[in-house]
Amino acid sequence: MPASALTDRVDAAVATGAEALFARQRADGAFVFGARRTSPLNTAGAVIALHFADPRGSAEAIGRGVAWLCRNQRDDGGWAMPGVPTEPLATAVAAAALQLTATGPTGPPGPTGPDHTPAGHPAPDRSAPDHAGAHPTGTAPDRAAPDRAAVVRAALERLTALGGAEGLPEPAMAALCRQLHALAGLPYRGAPRRLPLELLLLPGLSRRLLSLRLPIFAAQALAQAEHRRRGPVGRALDRLGRPRALAVVRGAYEREGATGGFSTDPWLTALICLGLARSGRAPDLTAAAARWLRRAAGPDGSWDLMPLDVTWTNFATAALLEAGHAADPRLAATRAMLRAHQQKEPFDAFGCPPGFWGFSGPRSWPMALETAEAGSLLFRLPGGADDGHARDAIAWLTATQDSAGTWSLCVRDSKPGGFGPCPQMTAKAVGALLDSGAPPGDARVARALRRLAAVQRPDGSYEALWYRGGTAGTAAVLEALTRAGTTDAHRRAARRATDWLLRTRRADGSWGAGDGGPGTVEDTAWALRGLLAAGLPPDHPATAAAAHRLLEAQRADGGWPPSPVHEYIRGCARYADEGIAGGLALRALAHYRTAARAQEAS
Repeated sequence: MPASALTDRVDAAVATGAEALFARQRADGAFVFGARRTSPLNTAGAVIALHFADPRGSAEAIGRGVAWLCRNQRDDGGWAMPGVPTEPLATAVAAAALQLTATGPTGPPGPTGPDHTPAGHPAPDRSAPDHAGAHPTGTAPDRAAPDRAAVVRAALERLTALGGAEGLPEPAMAALCRQLHALAGLPYRGAPRRLPLELLLLPGLSRRLLSLRLPIFAAQALAQAEHRRRGPVGRALDRLGRPRALAVVRGAYEREGATGGFSTDPWLTALICLGLARSGRAPDLTAAAARWLRRAAGPDGSWDLMPLDVTWTNFATAALLEAGHAADPRLAATRAMLRAHQQKEPFDAFGCPPGFWGFSGPRSWPMALETAEAGSLLFRLPGGADDGHARDAIAWLTATQDSAGTWSLCVRDSKPGGFGPCPQMTAKAVGALLDSGAPPGDARVARALRRLAAVQRPDGSYEALWYRGGTAGTAAVLEALTRAGTTDAHRRAARRATDWLLRTRRADGSWGAGDGGPGTVEDTAWALRGLLAAGLPPDHPATAAAAHRLLEAQRADGGWPPSPVHEYIRGCARYADEGIAGGLALRALAHYRTAARAQEAS
């Protein structure tokens, strides 16, 4: 296809893509995509939490959740979100939820309960199907549902075929599955993991080790302390640790407006509710969390993923700015929405100063990635140089930069892995600093780039905390290195990242995760933007082919189809997202159009 013809097609795609995004803009300026994103993992987690927190008061919600899980079990016996291959975590948690609600509760187990079950020892099979009449949990029976025991058996068989919960790449999730299966009387391998409540007596260390998991750890450790046998020293440490654990959870609860929800996320709320319920401590928080979970249930009995109002708005706005809509009056409401969602109070549970954004509402938990992206957008919107909210974002990023120069999710100097230092988040923070007017030689930028050059993988790629594979992280770091790199080490790292992207391009011109898997809109958009930023011309075979692939993938309504590239729980749970796919594709094509026009004019 002649270059001019391709540019004309890109121009048309950018126009329709921009209007498709604006069609998703709410009156308050936020961009929102999809009414429902049902999650088997969240549904199973909510069912388990309600089973322990308030089985009779939640009987209807539990029954509807159980029926939904049974109806939506896949033919292979497992569960995952739509478009995602069956996942062991969702399958393990769903099996536990169905088994628990078939056997009846009863409140926290005593000292001979599941925290003391010998490792790998299967409990008696109590998975009898539901019968008409009163259920021990108060859950109304679903007479049309399949045999519950058969559903659980199929789930366990599929879980074994997937390598078992012990094969999950996230140790905390493997430990959670062991705990849930022990509670349900299901077989499991390995010993239940001890959660040292005394760790919370060292606030700085516990924050760095646990990061976002801190309130979850506090609630679960409280439960474990009630049921695990310990000697005199251990009991004394537990007595000292309980007030601190309760303070962590209560502090997060009150910081978020005492709604009962935690970070507007059913999964996080369910895990905290479960721990509090089993501990018998803070019954008011347990009841509030249970009420929130009941309100969050969908009409079909399922629970969704968390909302992503800020994340969606960031992706859509970045694309629209690239497409030339900076002065569009429709974005005035979006700027006001971003300002209103910036959090002006510290989040003491994580030791975070004010000035950050979360991924959803104005009280969700702090996220470095959303903060960097929202701050960058405010600087790039009209009047950004004088925007106090944007300056506050930079102050927050400056205060939370790791000692090594990187950025972690929300706690400075978090432990590597989990929610620790992330190359993609670091690259995004560098971009925000540059957009604020910081020069490439700025000490914060220089420290970040020095560290990015040092942590590049041997093959030239970089990881990203919230996205699977190497393409997202590699493209983001490549852009940062190209914009601000000043040393030979920076240039070598940029060349190696470019080479990795070119080497992992698929034969059809698209990109996937870099592991030989199928191409996706998201990965192709990331790669195209990264390569253009690195200086590859728009008529290079790789960039031209990537633009062509994005054009071919655009739907008639102007949007793009999503793929499961997003990590909900790192390495364990993924989802596809239409808003992010559309924002990425539009931004990449708009960048391509700008580069093509500049080339034609030269």
